[in-house]
Amino acid sequence: MCYEEVPCPSCASRHVKKNGTTANRKQKYRCLDCRRQFITSYTYQGCIKFVRDLVVPMTLNSSGIRDISRVLRVSTNTVLKTLRERAAMILEPRLPARIKNLEVDELWSFIGNKSAQCWLWYALNRATKRIAAYVLGRRTDKSCQELVEKLDSCTVESYYTDDWQSYGKTLDSERHHIGKDGTQGIERHNLNFRTHVKRLHRRTICFSKSTEMHAAVIKLYVNYLNAWQHKL
Repeated sequence: MCYEEVPCPSCASRHVKKNGTTANRKQKYRCLDCRRQFITSYTYQGCIKFVRDLVVPMTLNSSGIRDISRVLRVSTNTVLKTLRERAAMILEPRLPARIKNLEVDELWSFIGNKSAQCWLWYALNRATKRIAAYVLGRRTDKSCQELVEKLDSCTVESYYTDDWQSYGKTLDSERHHIGKDGTQGIERHNLNFRTHVKRLHRRTICFSKSTEMHAAVIKLYVNYLNAWQHKL
């Protein structure tokens, strides 16, 4: 008689026992260590970890929710759930003690319809090309102030922005420099955002339906950009 060991897909434990069958008469197993219940072969693609792992890379390469759903053959709910879970695992960007040159800009987008504007305010470390901090909100002095407050733990020698009025009201005039020649790096990052995140395209039928999902995708992309720059 031949026996086959079935490892747990979560903890790789071999302490597994049979635990009944599914409605389709597939054998179910239960891990005695982590208590997970599973089967060895899933019919639904969304149950396969490798398939779910493709959701975030596709999102950050200009695919919409329904695009991913069609290609991976999973439900839109599975795509949304995966994005929420992966975004929840990400921490805020870590700030260095000092930043010599910081470029700041705001990027337009909307949620639901174009009257519900949602601006991405963010600060780019010119030396490392990493995003130091960001906030989502209206194009107001309050949003600008929230971004500056996120930088309180860091000493910034110089700020470079365009001539939007909120910067002049919020930033220290002695360290504030206005002009397009000082924001070329962050303007290039704006292009990256609009190229790789479909819901940020200027002319598209793909847009965020909820604030939660909009924030989750932005968070995932910021984390991706910072991780990529760290590898260079």
